[in-house]
Amino acid sequence: MRSKFLFFVAVAVLAVATGAVAALLTRGGLTGYEPPITIPGERVLPDFTLTDQNGRPFSLSSVKGKAVLMYFGYTNCPDVCPLVLSKVGKVIRELGDRGDGLAVIFVTVDPERDTPEALKRYVSYYSPKIIALTGTPAEIEKVMTLYNVYAKKHPPDEKGNYIVDHYALVLGADKNHVLRTALTPDASPEDYRKTVEWLLKK
Repeated sequence: MRSKFLFFVAVAVLAVATGAVAALLTRGGLTGYEPPITIPGERVLPDFTLTDQNGRPFSLSSVKGKAVLMYFGYTNCPDVCPLVLSKVGKVIRELGDRGDGLAVIFVTVDPERDTPEALKRYVSYYSPKIIALTGTPAEIEKVMTLYNVYAKKHPPDEKGNYIVDHYALVLGADKNHVLRTALTPDASPEDYRKTVEWLLKK
């Protein structure tokens, strides 16, 4: 299963060529909206079970039939996670009832600090509709391995604080959980909204 998802490493490279072509076609009016990054093939997101912000088990398969945005991050992230979640929260608010067909999933890469209670406080700043997940370090490591997601904890400072380098792309899958696209943290809010609308039509 791990080898099936090695393509994540190549997503950034694909973004340059695919995004450029899509942008040219869109500006030329030759096609409808295409996300800046599109991922070819029929790769289905692997199922897993973790604990949500309410302390309940959550499995990816439980939201089958919904498009998915999935992001790996942590609540003490100083920059990229707040940037991504603010854009995602804005999309959720703008979609209104149409957002019922979307599952937004935030998986922590820092399970030692990110308890269900901490995750619930954190995602409530952006949208209570975000599903925030944690687990034991072994459980989180298993999911990261399954998705070939990188994370590295830095040594703590004298106060015990530390940062975690981590994979920063937002994965986007259709209602059958086939991976279709990825969003970078610095993609525009408009691209986030249009990409979600594109996924909802898949």
